Amino acid sequence: MEITPNDIKFIRWIAHKFGYPLDEMEKYAYENYIPIAKPEVADFLSFIVKLKKPNNILEIGTAIGYSTIIMAKAYSEVSVVTIERDINLAEIAKENFKKAKVEDRIELICGEAQHVLPNLTKMYDLIFVDAAKGQYIEFYKELKRLLSKEGVILWDNILYKGYVVNEKNVKHKRRTIVYRMREFIEILYQDKTLYTVILPLGDGLAVSFKEESSC
Repeated sequence: MEITPNDIKFIRWIAHKFGYPLDEMEKYAYENYIPIAKPEVADFLSFIVKLKKPNNILEIGTAIGYSTIIMAKAYSEVSVVTIERDINLAEIAKENFKKAKVEDRIELICGEAQHVLPNLTKMYDLIFVDAAKGQYIEFYKELKRLLSKEGVILWDNILYKGYVVNEKNVKHKRRTIVYRMREFIEILYQDKTLYTVILPLGDGLAVSFKEESSC
């Protein structure tokens, strides 16, 4: 999601909280129209990582590495695999990982997630999805396969600028994405193997975890 001027003061608070180089990264993202995690989502990411202490995290959509660094800094023992399709953003992210001194715990794969995911075999305790909204359905089955027994999936921007719940104001060029996101939300809620809630954070954050089988 794009960062607005109203977000900047909150992002700067997040950047100050988590430290260098996030303060530089939020400025770069704003000036270059690069979407990064909303401040409240960034804070929640740090919270959930500190709470669960995952061994392995998978992220879909690295951009410049903002959320990747936040998760890596939240728990010093975690390893992160992050996927980014834009080679230029991937190179910027790698430099940011070095500045944050977390590069030894982050593996960045440059490529289309739908092509990369089928080749992954490791199980992940936490998965953060912040990529092309129209492709969440395509990612869904592979991410369930890669989710550990007590794992959690976070789906960012699930309400897509509010259009998902405000049908009257959906512009024509956005209708396909909106309809696909509505379809995806319905799939999540109908899936009896997952328990999903949507939190009013940022542009909507869906949280899914594997439901224990009943006796």
